[in-house]
Amino acid sequence: MELIYLLDKNEYETHLVKKKKEYILYSWNTLKLYVNEWQGGMLILDSKKLNIETFFDEKKRLLYRCLKLDEEAYKDFMPYQFKGIKHCLMNTSMIDEKWCYPILRKLIKPDDEVCVLAFSFFNDTKNSNDWDKQYAKGQGIWYRSNTDVFFKYGLKENQIHWVNYFKDSKEDVLKKVLGSSILLLTGGAPDLMMKRIKEFKLKKILKSYQGLMIGYSAGAMIQLKEYHITPDEDYPTFQYLPGFGCIEGFKIEVHYHASNIQKQSIERVLKEKGQPVYAIYEDGGLIVHDDQIESFGHVDLFE
Repeated sequence: MELIYLLDKNEYETHLVKKKKEYILYSWNTLKLYVNEWQGGMLILDSKKLNIETFFDEKKRLLYRCLKLDEEAYKDFMPYQFKGIKHCLMNTSMIDEKWCYPILRKLIKPDDEVCVLAFSFFNDTKNSNDWDKQYAKGQGIWYRSNTDVFFKYGLKENQIHWVNYFKDSKEDVLKKVLGSSILLLTGGAPDLMMKRIKEFKLKKILKSYQGLMIGYSAGAMIQLKEYHITPDEDYPTFQYLPGFGCIEGFKIEVHYHASNIQKQSIERVLKEKGQPVYAIYEDGGLIVHDDQIESFGHVDLFE
């Protein structure tokens, strides 16, 4: 088996350290290293011959797992340009259903690692016990619907890594996010999710994420630079709010069912923002990549 390592310097706290005749590559995402505007490289290694050791960063007082490379291996690094992030905007976590599986199977692979960023809960979730009732294995009402759905794509349960707001440290969260190739943003309260993302200092990291970012409802909305909220039982007034800015140039109306209030909100956005609005039904979604927008399932476009 061969593994590909991508080298980055600053954005993801990844470094190349020279120690005598050895180079040590280490990163929060351990064995999946990405590249940004810094000149990076690619190295193909035999997984049976990996030389992993621990590295203690005295300045940060943190312990890393490191990949040790000798000079001969380092010479084999080749220039690499990452193909970019792909965004999947949906309403439902049921990604194993017939209407979306043929599309998403092109994006989700058996060797992916998934990070579930479960930050979208409402304020009635006040502690770890409350969080467990929603998301924990064996008791959370949302656990299986965000875990089992990946099994159809060939993933195993140990490839799904949940972020626990009440238990994980900032370092734990960063490691899970950057160690993933798929980032899943759950549905719920978009404004509270953004608040917690900022609290964990993740906004810049998420905006620069390299991989597949899947968002359901609120998790889809906050991927936009700015999103709107149509009045409903949870949010009584129309409002515009900032997301973390991965996508811009259009708006989305989630959970669309052609109600009068939704139509009014869409008309308001068209008039005030001058941007097209994609109205996503329960069985619909968008894939956004390199400024290209592909709709699948049931989606209406208003412009």
